[in-house]
Amino acid sequence: MKPLTSEQIRSLVQAIEKTREHEFSCEECQSCIAEFAERQLAGQPLDEVLARVEHHLSLCPQCREQFVALEKILRESR
Repeated sequence: MKPLTSEQIRSLVQAIEKTREHEFSCEECQSCIAEFAERQLAGQPLDEVLARVEHHLSLCPQCREQFVALEKILRESR
């Protein structure tokens, strides 16, 4: 196994610094992502649950990719 580069180590440390005591899983995030996208597009405030979705999206590239795709669909359907 190759040792980590300094950039990889820096990215890991930054991700660890962003973690919270209770992190949403991808499954939990996916269950709320449509409501999150709707509120984001409408400029509505986020409750605590949706704030956790937002935080998860800042850490998880797979969920963020799904959110971006959903957001694009919602924008086009307006």
